[in-house]
Amino acid sequence: MGKLAASFDVNVTYLSKIISHYKEKKFADYINDLKVDYIITLLNTEKRTRNYTNKALAEEVGFSSTQRFATAFLARTGISVTYFIEQLKKGE
Repeated sequence: MGKLAASFDVNVTYLSKIISHYKEKKFADYINDLKVDYIITLLNTEKRTRNYTNKALAEEVGFSSTQRFATAFLARTGISVTYFIEQLKKGE
């Protein structure tokens, strides 16, 4: 958050309040949602990614652990990563 605030030439507190106000969520939750949205797009468009492990998918979008990725994915979508991929494969 510090780097982002510096790039906008604002302080961290102000940036945090802006994100909280406009996105109605904490900065970390907002970033996690962006990462999950990106991986969903990737899984929908790049069939090869459907064979990646959860660890590889987590690393692809910059999560620090597989568990954090799985938790963020579930929070964002309401389903597990594995189930999401299974459903995509069924539709092939």
